[in-house]
Amino acid sequence: MTVREPAVPEAEWGKFLRDTEEAIRRSAPREPSARERASGADVDDAVGEVWCPEEPPAAPGWRELDPAARVRRLARFLGMLTVLLVLLTLFRHAQPGVPSP
Repeated sequence: MTVREPAVPEAEWGKFLRDTEEAIRRSAPREPSARERASGADVDDAVGEVWCPEEPPAAPGWRELDPAARVRRLARFLGMLTVLLVLLTLFRHAQPGVPSP
């Protein structure tokens, strides 16, 4: 049988056992608050894709629609609501053991 080296060295385990919560708090890196990050934020320092609130919305807003488009959007919403209610009603009546009114 071979003796394997432990994944964590003994010195590291000893430090782990001796550390107190206060010592860990003093030595741990401090993450800046959201306000600190926002004040010093630079787009060039960002990692990944940066969200830009100036991008136009995908669809025009309700107030920007002409009356015919408003009616179509409202009809589409009401149609989807009706379909959802019909499906929920059918599902409720299809379940065995559920009393119907």
